[in-house]
Amino acid sequence: MREIMILISLQITEVAITIHAPYANIKDTEVYVDATDFRFYSTPYYLRLKLPGEIEENDSSFGSYDCEKGDFTLKFTKVVKGEYFENLDMISTLLAPPKKKGTILPNIEVIGNPSANSEDINDISNEPDLSNDENINGDEWYMHQNNVQTVSLLPTSPKYGFANKISGALAAFESAWIKEIIDLPMPDTTPQSERKKLREKREISDFNEEHYLADLMQPDCIEPYISFITEWDTLKKENVSFNETEVDLLKELPNKEYLLNNEETHKLLLSLVDILFASCYNHRTTLGENTVESSWTINKLSSTLSWFDDFSDSEEVIKTCFRRSICYPLFRNWKLSIKIFEDIKKVIKLGKKYIIKCFCEIHNLFNNSCEPRYILNQLYIKDYLIWLQQINESLIESLESLIIFLPSKEDMQLDLAELEQAAYSVQEEDLIIENSIHEVVDQMDELTVNDNNEDKPKTIYYIKDKHSLKYLLSSSSDSSDTDSETDSESSTSSTTTTSNSNSLDSDDVSESEEIVNECT
Repeated sequence: MREIMILISLQITEVAITIHAPYANIKDTEVYVDATDFRFYSTPYYLRLKLPGEIEENDSSFGSYDCEKGDFTLKFTKVVKGEYFENLDMISTLLAPPKKKGTILPNIEVIGNPSANSEDINDISNEPDLSNDENINGDEWYMHQNNVQTVSLLPTSPKYGFANKISGALAAFESAWIKEIIDLPMPDTTPQSERKKLREKREISDFNEEHYLADLMQPDCIEPYISFITEWDTLKKENVSFNETEVDLLKELPNKEYLLNNEETHKLLLSLVDILFASCYNHRTTLGENTVESSWTINKLSSTLSWFDDFSDSEEVIKTCFRRSICYPLFRNWKLSIKIFEDIKKVIKLGKKYIIKCFCEIHNLFNNSCEPRYILNQLYIKDYLIWLQQINESLIESLESLIIFLPSKEDMQLDLAELEQAAYSVQEEDLIIENSIHEVVDQMDELTVNDNNEDKPKTIYYIKDKHSLKYLLSSSSDSSDTDSETDSESSTSSTTTTSNSNSLDSDDVSESEEIVNECT
């Protein structure tokens, strides 16, 4: 079968379905309509849709084929006039087969459960043969599929994965290999009750004070990421659409039904917030361009993905998101964490369709990661993609009231306030010292050399006796440098001083050495 492209447009009373099938054989074309069930077949194309509303084929219905474009255009009448068909862009639910009537049993798929053995698996041959009933109902369009095999779960086996429905899936993998993506030690044996304690203990030990303070004292390095305008800052809800890559992924997803109680649904929504926080952090700190570290960032920041932890309280999940954002990634800044928390609120307001786009991006990053993060797609991301397409938009809107809590630095239990106060005190002391040094340097720069003899510092001599005075006058006359008249006078004085100096005895000389000089 070849790939087929469809376009569904709605009017008040009609539904138009455009099918792009350029290689179709018009002679073999068949169209079947029954309430919400629409089927199209034209070799080599086959299409089956489960519409969100009922349509019918009547006298006003018609179809046409454009040979140049290769498009079939089919129009049908709505059973309920004016009904709005929701979720037409949710590929997995649109391609899902109609539900079979009868008793619905929960389909729980267990991967690698150590408790499963050949005796636990029900004999498929014992299942009732429904093929004849399907043919009677005109359901020969479907191929018969075996029911999901049922296996027993060990009551003591720790559960993880989407809605904690999986057990023993990692038993076959080496622990060293698993540690690349999962921080939880021995996930198949560590009880759920211990996960939170172990996680918080690890976060406290992994917190690096120097790294946090470095980002705190260098706000210029963080500011470009805080001020970055993201896609959700400008995008409007009605303009959200899937690209080709996302559509291809959603088409490949299987259709599952999840039987969840209110508590499980609540935990899934809180884990959704946890994963979205990690995704928003990656988007903002890479300026919208994913890097080779993006898969690690999302994996590490989300305690759901790295610790298989779940949450029952909205305040708890928000505190955890903030704490991990200042313990592990490259940029660890409180203002940045607050900005990302605001990003989550904007993403949620864009609706489940945009959230699905975010999870499609995560799925692609994990599949292309150097580490075996595709396991996380199997455990969480794929099921989230299927489940998100099935839930009502109102369930996503309810998250807005759950994430109004803004944690404080004291809630982190990492002594952030004390650390910051100490850092600012040291910075203030360093600033005072630096300013003092600048003042001294400025004063030295203001000093100038003055050639004016009158302004030069003068030497004051304290003379103990007249012999010392004569000796001093003799020394002064030798070093004088004046005009010719002064030279003449100094020459006479020098002769006199010389004769007088010869008459000084040794005691006079020793006394002259005791002269004290002070400069002013």
